[in-house]
Amino acid sequence: MRSWSHRPATEADLPALAALDAACFGNPWSADAYRQELVRPCARLTLAEADGVIEGLSCAWIIADEAHLLRIATLAAQRRRGLGRALLQHVIDRAQQAACHRVLLEVAASNLPAVALYDAFGFETIGTRVGYYAHPPDDALVMARVLPP
Repeated sequence: MRSWSHRPATEADLPALAALDAACFGNPWSADAYRQELVRPCARLTLAEADGVIEGLSCAWIIADEAHLLRIATLAAQRRRGLGRALLQHVIDRAQQAACHRVLLEVAASNLPAVALYDAFGFETIGTRVGYYAHPPDDALVMARVLPP
């Protein structure tokens, strides 16, 4: 399996983050949106790199004793190769280090590969947000994973 290094994102990474996001999501975040995450005290914006190339990202908020996963994105060429799993594990590890008791997320109901990934990591669907996504239109599954104390 390929090995990625993780590091915090910087201002210099903003164009690459926005491009990766636009390639992955119908509702992409702009470079300015990522810039806001760089300065948001609760945000943890992490990049996965291999050979100096940004191949994935995760963005999560740590608020009190909960983590909220906002984004995981990977280059299309790296899908189904373990990068999404590595990024998700990194988010969970950081949440546990911060003494969070659970990780929450929303995922498009039709995004079956992502739902399967979250299921494999022990996330359970706790609700649905009808019409949450506009591009393309879709409901969001609200999923949570309880973390050990």
